[in-house]
Amino acid sequence: MSDVHIGTDIYQGAALDGLDSALALADSSQADAILVAGDLFDHHRVPTETVDRVMDALAASKKPVVVLPGNHDTILTQGLWGGKTPDGVTILLEADGETLALDELGLTVWGRPVYDHNPEFRPLLGMPPRPDDGWYVSMAHGIVMDFEEATWRSSPIYLDEIAKAPCDYIALGHVHVYRDVSQNGVPAFYSGAPAGAMKRGVAIVDMDPDKGVSVSPLEITT
Repeated sequence: MSDVHIGTDIYQGAALDGLDSALALADSSQADAILVAGDLFDHHRVPTETVDRVMDALAASKKPVVVLPGNHDTILTQGLWGGKTPDGVTILLEADGETLALDELGLTVWGRPVYDHNPEFRPLLGMPPRPDDGWYVSMAHGIVMDFEEATWRSSPIYLDEIAKAPCDYIALGHVHVYRDVSQNGVPAFYSGAPAGAMKRGVAIVDMDPDKGVSVSPLEITT
């Protein structure tokens, strides 16, 4: 999932409801892990008790949860939340990118958090080479564009960066709708947002050693 925007003034209660619905879908779909590709929170003023409630909900999923901070997640990147990240939840905070190995799933996840949302920040820059074995997923929060498009857009992700990425899947956030931006056989998808969008939803990613990677949208209707 991505772009939950907990704490937004526009759809306050709906954001939390969207998170709960997304976690329920992960459970009913028997997902092995949950990736949050940015903007879990909306701003740095989200009350501590709300952040605690969100972290508890993520931990209660009983699945590995990986959170990549997006441009709105300043409460995480600026260290303004003083709570303890619960067991099972990992927040990728290393500015140059951070790698997490989920050995029990045969999965490695890499992501570069957004500290400076400007045209110079490249969400996929510095992706390490593929590990020796297992699945390799990258997380990125930014706007996918062609080199010919406007260069003033912040956190750009270029098509050729996706095409050359040494990973099995790229989980994207920042665009609030489900969108396939795969290139050169590298699957890359925006999952959509569980709240606030006209069509609320998340994405389920199946990684099969024989069939490869397939991605499907899951609509949230409740």
